[in-house]
Amino acid sequence: MIVKKTRYLPCIVGMLASIFSTEVLAQENLRMTGRVYGQESDTGRKPLANATVVIKNIGLTTTTDRDGKFDFSSIPAGKLQLQVSYVGRVSLDTLVAVENKNIDLNLLLQLASFRLQQADVTAKNESGRNGTSSLLSRNALNHLQANSLADVMALLPGGTVTNQDLTGSKQLNIRNVVGANSNANAFGTGILINGAPLNNNANLQTMAATVSGNTAALAGGASPSGGFDTRLVAVDNIESIEVIRGVPGVEHGDISSGLVIVKTQAGQTPLRVSAKTNSNVYQFSLAKGLALGQDAGALNIALDYAKNTDDPVQSYLYYQRFNASSQYSNSFFNKRLRSNSTFTLLYGKDSRTQNPDDLVTMKASDGRDLGVSFNTEGDVSFVGKWLKSINYVANVAYTDKKAFAQEQQTSATAPYSMTTDDGVRLTNKPGVPIYDVDGNILNTHGDKNTDLYAVYLPSTYLGMYTIYGKEFSSFLKAKATFFNQIGHTENKWSVGADYRINKNYGKGTVFSPTTPPYRNLSYVNSTYRPRTFSDIPAFNQLGLYAENQFSARIADRQLYLSAGVRYDIFSTAKQAVSPRFNLDYELIPGHWNIRGAYGKLAKAPSLLYLYPQSAYFEYININEMADAFIPEEERIFMTTTRTFETANSSLKITSNERIELGTDLIFGKKKFSITAFRDHLKNGYGMGLTQNSFRPVNYIEYRRTGDERKPIYEIAENNPVLAKFNVPTNNRQMMTKGIELDLALGRFEKIRTEFALNGAWIRNESYSNDYHYFDDNSTTGGAGRTHIALYDTNMNRSYAQSITSTLTATHNIPKIGFVVTLRTQVIWNERNWDKFGNDSIPVKYISKLDGKVYDFDATKRADPEFKPLLRNVNQLDAIPESFGPLLSFHINVSKEIGNMGRISFFANNMFRHYQIAESKRVKGYYYRRNVPYYFGMELSFKL
Repeated sequence: MIVKKTRYLPCIVGMLASIFSTEVLAQENLRMTGRVYGQESDTGRKPLANATVVIKNIGLTTTTDRDGKFDFSSIPAGKLQLQVSYVGRVSLDTLVAVENKNIDLNLLLQLASFRLQQADVTAKNESGRNGTSSLLSRNALNHLQANSLADVMALLPGGTVTNQDLTGSKQLNIRNVVGANSNANAFGTGILINGAPLNNNANLQTMAATVSGNTAALAGGASPSGGFDTRLVAVDNIESIEVIRGVPGVEHGDISSGLVIVKTQAGQTPLRVSAKTNSNVYQFSLAKGLALGQDAGALNIALDYAKNTDDPVQSYLYYQRFNASSQYSNSFFNKRLRSNSTFTLLYGKDSRTQNPDDLVTMKASDGRDLGVSFNTEGDVSFVGKWLKSINYVANVAYTDKKAFAQEQQTSATAPYSMTTDDGVRLTNKPGVPIYDVDGNILNTHGDKNTDLYAVYLPSTYLGMYTIYGKEFSSFLKAKATFFNQIGHTENKWSVGADYRINKNYGKGTVFSPTTPPYRNLSYVNSTYRPRTFSDIPAFNQLGLYAENQFSARIADRQLYLSAGVRYDIFSTAKQAVSPRFNLDYELIPGHWNIRGAYGKLAKAPSLLYLYPQSAYFEYININEMADAFIPEEERIFMTTTRTFETANSSLKITSNERIELGTDLIFGKKKFSITAFRDHLKNGYGMGLTQNSFRPVNYIEYRRTGDERKPIYEIAENNPVLAKFNVPTNNRQMMTKGIELDLALGRFEKIRTEFALNGAWIRNESYSNDYHYFDDNSTTGGAGRTHIALYDTNMNRSYAQSITSTLTATHNIPKIGFVVTLRTQVIWNERNWDKFGNDSIPVKYISKLDGKVYDFDATKRADPEFKPLLRNVNQLDAIPESFGPLLSFHINVSKEIGNMGRISFFANNMFRHYQIAESKRVKGYYYRRNVPYYFGMELSFKL
């Protein structure tokens, strides 16, 4: 929800004030103590020092001492949600009933291994209180043999198995139609690692999106219009992943389509050495958690190296990754302050070395990311009646990016001028004046352009281009948690703020003016210019939020309501208000509950959209370079440079309105969940055409006349034309709806097998609420150029839908640490189609004479002036491209080797089944469906 005034701020202030104005009707000062033990397979149990103990519904956190003891004072009576976690152990989540007396507990955490009765190798569906989500443990990641965060998306409802390679940028998409690759979804998916966000907001590694027609990264890596490239994040040091598919709490900002929360391993662990290999990837990693002594905390060190070759017969295409991290965790001040600080080094490199056999294009590229970050997060607990804790996060990150590409250009003749000033005319002879028949100097350029010149590029040349980016980001967050009881209700209040900054200090785009990038012929007369990134201003965001997590017993049934509001202020004078709530109510205690959620999410634009590069055009006034009748040294080449600013001051903040309804049925260890959702993404970002993208230009061409020894020039042609370029837009609208189901049947002991079924029906509708712009101009000359046709805003709507299900059978033998998982995946339907409205007759046009918009008179469509505005109608996409059921089988096997290690194997599409389906649109064209056969293995040892 976007606003232009701060009238909503008093609502937030009033909400905060209510924390201190509510009368406390019931509050106890009780004490909970206990000891946390670790289950050892050979020695029984031992106390666990530095285990994290959380009372979730109050907001209290502490850690255990060297004897495994913990102590909470000033806690209320009631049912407390206790969570205990320790690296390498299965977390314990339980309800503890505290009556009017102190309580002492003994808690036991099991080793997270494949020797447990429950293998825990699938995603666990969670619902209700903090948004519909899926939880993945370390065991699940080991069994899957994930190479990046993108791989785990296959375990979510509606997710499909993809091969675990590092080929191409890996950006996260949540609740996406099968086969779709949505930049809007990826750009709005948040990633938190130890409380700090990873983002792509300062990425500018693309070549002039205003006139190139795309926003792809120059030499690999994340597209500036999409999300963070998750290939950079090593998975082997991750302890757990939570994917919030629903409505997250208001403390999470700068997102529009979901959130992935990652926690890395912190605490004492044995030395672990792992090696993975599959058809594309070789990966090696090691990690060790050191206990530094009594009350000195723990230091975790992790290293990871991976190399991916796209194709064994194309070894010149490869990707390399290196990760190194050190993480220090400890508690201070009698366990009141818990702190976790991490220093991380990330290195990723996409390479395409020149193929020795390629003497025609001579393609080569190199895209490198080198990043360092420091992150510290923790919380301070208080023994007070109201204030329970203060949580903080501070993060500073810097990424040095370099993208290099070369390619031999052919048929590349085009003008290029060295000026960036609008209206300047330069020739190939700097300092030599050129006159018209009236004695006026044609090549006027001003003092700063005196030594600059224009060139007519050769037909063939080797172009080399480099983009230097230096991305800086900082994130600060503080959250205070309060708790009170009012009668038989409980209220956990959160009040907080966060601040973000993104800046690029890079040298920018660099290339030689004699070998510039090849122009996009669709943007007639367009050209490129170098650009410095360090001149671009920083972008700042400030977020304020307040939330109450309310619970009560109504008619002997539990009601839970989380309600809050977030208020974001952006340095571009934009604002956004995001109310959100999650409701969960028991209909049959312990067996049946219903839930609902509503929320608005807001995603800020990146530097790519806030500060686009100016658009440059070259109009050839004189070109004698191929005139054999003029001596070569006397030939004149002159161009006029036109420069247009492309920033969009009306750019809005992208928002997503999300609604969910769901229910859960629980019978013992069996659980069935179904969730219906609807998203309405408004004002999605893009680089495209608007009415402001077309500017009138007088295109003047001269010819030589008079004395050839001292030539003068007269006007040969003077034509009105329109310059066309992209600007940042908010035209994209998306409607997504679907139904997710998750059925966990638990383990059948007689056959040692656990069954789980999940799936989703998802349908997406996308369209632009701006006009469709039809430009049929292709000639670089001035003659014959036409007006621009504007077709109806409802001319085209695109639809896509898919129905998927995955049946997972997990067989395990705990005694020997053996687990095998068979996933039977069915894509029941995959369908896409378009709907067309008035797509044959324009409703308006932009005049080439003055650049203004006029209504189109349909009676003049046969007029030679307006006939070129009629597009050839092709409604082929209106034919639904629909595919029937596709069945695939995927297997994962893991076996522990005593207490020393583990061996894992996987095979995707294990039976090598491929479906050949004929296109409904293009007869005789066939699709080969299914993920390619793919396999790999991993060896991991603990020392």
